[in-house]
Amino acid sequence: MNISVNRHRVHYLCSSLILLGLVILNVLFPVYAMPSSEADGRSDEITQGVLEYIQDGEIHYSLPLSTDVSMKVSGWVNRVKVKQTFTNNTQSWINGKYHFPLSHNGAVDQMRLVIGERIIEGEVQPKLQAKATFEKAKAAGKRASLVSQQRVNIFTTEVANLAPNESVTVEISYQEKLNYKEGLFSLRFPMTITPRYSPTALSEQALVGNSASSQNSSESPSQQQRHNRFGMFESIAEMLPEVLTGFNSNNFAEGAVTDGATSDSTGNIMVNINVELNTGFELGAVTSPYHKIKAAPVAGKQQWTVELERAVVANQDFVLNWKPVDAATSDNANHAELRLPLPSVFMQQGLTHQSTALTSAKNSINNQDHYGLVMLTPPPVKGLSGVAARELILVIDTSGSMEGDSIVQAKQALLSALAGLRTKDKFNIIEFNHQLTKLSSKSLQANSGNIAKANQFVQGLQANGGTEMSMALSASLLIQDQSNQIGSETALRQVIFITDGAVSNEQGLFKQIEADLGQSRLFTVGIGSAPNGHFMERAAMFGRGTYTYIGKTAEVKQKIDRLLQKIEQPVATDVKVTYQDGTVPDHWPARIPDLYNDEPILVSVKSPAYNRQDFVISGVTNGEYWQLQVRNPLQNSHLDNSDHEAAGLDLIWANAHINAIEATQTRANSERIKQQVEALGMKYHLVTSQTSLVAVDKTPVNFAPEFNPDHQVKPHLPKGLQKAGVLPQTATSSRLNILIGLSLLLIALLHGLWLKQCLPGQRLLMPKHK
Repeated sequence: MNISVNRHRVHYLCSSLILLGLVILNVLFPVYAMPSSEADGRSDEITQGVLEYIQDGEIHYSLPLSTDVSMKVSGWVNRVKVKQTFTNNTQSWINGKYHFPLSHNGAVDQMRLVIGERIIEGEVQPKLQAKATFEKAKAAGKRASLVSQQRVNIFTTEVANLAPNESVTVEISYQEKLNYKEGLFSLRFPMTITPRYSPTALSEQALVGNSASSQNSSESPSQQQRHNRFGMFESIAEMLPEVLTGFNSNNFAEGAVTDGATSDSTGNIMVNINVELNTGFELGAVTSPYHKIKAAPVAGKQQWTVELERAVVANQDFVLNWKPVDAATSDNANHAELRLPLPSVFMQQGLTHQSTALTSAKNSINNQDHYGLVMLTPPPVKGLSGVAARELILVIDTSGSMEGDSIVQAKQALLSALAGLRTKDKFNIIEFNHQLTKLSSKSLQANSGNIAKANQFVQGLQANGGTEMSMALSASLLIQDQSNQIGSETALRQVIFITDGAVSNEQGLFKQIEADLGQSRLFTVGIGSAPNGHFMERAAMFGRGTYTYIGKTAEVKQKIDRLLQKIEQPVATDVKVTYQDGTVPDHWPARIPDLYNDEPILVSVKSPAYNRQDFVISGVTNGEYWQLQVRNPLQNSHLDNSDHEAAGLDLIWANAHINAIEATQTRANSERIKQQVEALGMKYHLVTSQTSLVAVDKTPVNFAPEFNPDHQVKPHLPKGLQKAGVLPQTATSSRLNILIGLSLLLIALLHGLWLKQCLPGQRLLMPKHK
């Protein structure tokens, strides 16, 4: 009897040891769920103008021999032309496709395809119709091109029937408004796309996450119920192409990136940029924080020309800043003390893309709508009673795309924010990748002990894993102290969200922010060489906060300190724009964010031709109502086509309108939203999610297309993103499921063999019971 009992104990012991061994092997050699493109060995990172073409059923890649960007800045508007020249180095005809980033505020309205001596102008068509037009031309052997939108800031161009040893130049033009903050004008041109993470449905375990505090306890039923709401915030946007999600680090350029290198000598992707600054005022300083430039004034004009010192590698976004003379004299100048050099309202009449019949009819033009930009500035604040206490929630993205310089900058930003806390504040830290970790289960008082604990927590952070941003937003926006009181004061609850925004479900996240915001304020901080500016800026808008971009470590302390000073108390809330008679113009954004010191907001407006009233801006500051009347420049003259040239303000208004209505898209209203977007795209000649630009040559040139392999030029990773990073995706978890299933089968098999005493040497160890 004792021998039998001991034998069964040995059975269970051995089974337990087998299971323990498998668990240890799984920990030592983890299996990530990677996208199928990983197995294909294809490059999934898309940088500036990557050409992808199909030959013999296989996908190949090439890159532009040159990328030339020209910009013309006039007032608050920037007109950009991107000229990318590709060459077919093979002896076969090819069809090509390339993906590229553009400004998230850009309204793409024009495309030209230049092949040899032939120039083909693009025409806007509904997306499905444009695709059919392109495919028909391709099948007929005609030269053709198609420009379509994947996301607000990601576009795809396809070219058909490019001849052997022939170059093709694609010119894409767009209109954007400038940024103005703390006395500084700026523009940004994206050169790379950080790989986008496609999140999966969050499991209950991931939602609960881990806690770095011993005080952290299991979540209450009410918190678990909140987490189950994630399914409400799905993104209705089309899935991104597979090449835009994740990356295989083996497919990227291994060579060193040098400033003096050329594409011919090193295989680097090179970009030239020229800017014409026609500001209308005298400039005091023109700088680029991430690239070396040459800037010179034009004699006798309030105009400057700016260009890169030399062609640069396309691995970091280009940013250009400039200041008026009075703003440049003092870095500490307060916006309220500066006299802005430009009027607060710009207006144009009519459409940029007019029909021939309408252009010839002057009376018709005079009856068209007006489009404009209204600059909303916070009023001067005097006699503040003191800075209110606040509850500061610091959120940091530690996913794989943040590895390298980005995580260093993000950790430094957290440490700077902690150093700026006051003893009357409360704070907490949340870090996330595909899991969630909190410093504490509730906000802590900002004393020396808790700050030291937080500093230690930050120093231990590492970048790895996916970007499940939805759970981080929920944890930061929904967590509330029971009283939300600090002493006798009501705390301002502010969330600083530090990330590169490398996600593909932006639309769903915007819905979540709007639904969960409550009385909180969300401030986004973009990190890295190529953050997702579209997500960062619009997330801050929905969160009634601001967006700060940090491109290098040297900027961290200054920009975080300024951000903390700015958000101590909003200057103006409940901001509205009306006409003198109280009616509301058609403006976007429809819900105007809070106005913060030194950071005015540009609002796009549309007015009927008969309405030339002044605008009235109003809001609440420190509990007191205020309003300001802004002069409408249309009252100064009779506006016609000879008085004012169209400045593309209608394109900016239409683009803002489209972005706003797409953010409200659900499965219930999806078809109606698509119809509205298509109608706006057709009317204003814009590339949207429902319209595309297509250009077709009339003459067939390729009667027997044959495709031969071509040399693949490897693209660059965004500057500072290390190749050793692991960026798990959620396209499939089959490998992980197979491993788990096989492990369980092996355990059952070994256990059964042991019970039947069929394992080698078992009979020698365990004699039978008599």
